[in-house]
Amino acid sequence: MTEGISQSKKRLRVAVLARIFSTSAGGAERYCASLVNHLAADHEIHIFAQDIRAHYPQVVFHTVPLFCRRPRWINQIAFAIYTWWQTRKGFDVVHSHENTWHGDVQTIHVLPFGYLWFVNRHGLGLFLKYLQLITSPRLLTYWCLEKMRMRDQQGRYLVAVSEPVKSVLNKELGYDLQNIHVIPPGIDSTHVHTAHEKMQARLNWGLPLQGKCLLWIGNNADKKGLPTLLKALAKLPEDIFMVIVGSASPENSWRSQVATLGLEDRIYVKGVLEDMAPAYTVADLLVHPTLEDTFGMVVLESMSHAVPAIVSSAQYCGVAAELTHLENAWILQDPLDAKALADAIVKSVESPLQDTLGQHALTWASKQNWKHLALAQEALYYDVVRMKA
Repeated sequence: MTEGISQSKKRLRVAVLARIFSTSAGGAERYCASLVNHLAADHEIHIFAQDIRAHYPQVVFHTVPLFCRRPRWINQIAFAIYTWWQTRKGFDVVHSHENTWHGDVQTIHVLPFGYLWFVNRHGLGLFLKYLQLITSPRLLTYWCLEKMRMRDQQGRYLVAVSEPVKSVLNKELGYDLQNIHVIPPGIDSTHVHTAHEKMQARLNWGLPLQGKCLLWIGNNADKKGLPTLLKALAKLPEDIFMVIVGSASPENSWRSQVATLGLEDRIYVKGVLEDMAPAYTVADLLVHPTLEDTFGMVVLESMSHAVPAIVSSAQYCGVAAELTHLENAWILQDPLDAKALADAIVKSVESPLQDTLGQHALTWASKQNWKHLALAQEALYYDVVRMKA
């Protein structure tokens, strides 16, 4: 457990809603768990989750029944109703990381459904979208829950995980800026791995001791740009190989692509990891050509290990809005351009650019500390309490 983040402040009783509470399931889940870890020393935190994979001794856990696995939208409604009933009394603050209508603080981890569904639709296209919406119980459920979640009411605050998400909420959806706060993901510490440590990590994982190691991390292969990266890898020298971490679904599709491109000997699949440190230790370069990421926590994590990163521009990945091209990262303008990606990889793994990017990445990451970010979240909790009073 981390040290206390505040002194001489009222200890709050906080309910945190998250269907999955885990440090390895994904960026949103790690965000929630890390924030709880840093707040629990000073406040009484209660977790309401259906799948609890991480445990902290000072946190109270409440298992929410898994009402049904399919269809998911019914389970989403049931989760919202159950947690509303359980948290309607006895808590100073209810903090939701889920699509629920209740919660004083609502952390937005993904682009809103309303934005993805309606923005830039006109005429017949917009009409068809509305028609599809009102005839689909699943879509209508998600849309209604989101509308209720983000409605303007006294004492409710929205937390965006990046500036681009805040911009979408404000400019595209019209939410009041004063009720939208940006609290991005953070890190606990930075790490610099010696050449010996890197070599030993490669030995432990059965990787080539020579050549450059690319790292790709993701649970959704298509959304995180794996097909484009495989095309780029096929254009690169054979001493450049790649490690894949995460569930990377759908697996059949990209494995077929690997076979077609003849990359079987250059791909090493490690699956979902509880401890990500070995992945960052073996890597020379993180490649994250994502098509949609509200932040991109793996980019921050890799940079905290002095691993340089190639990352899609802010249009596709929120963290890129805070980075500078060729100073602390390589910003990829078109994540679907395999030729441009291959060129970026070749140049990024060459010295002295690799060393420069790695050093500057470490400097930037060191400023994104969870302790300071938890203080910002705590201040928001006290604002909620004051508004309720």
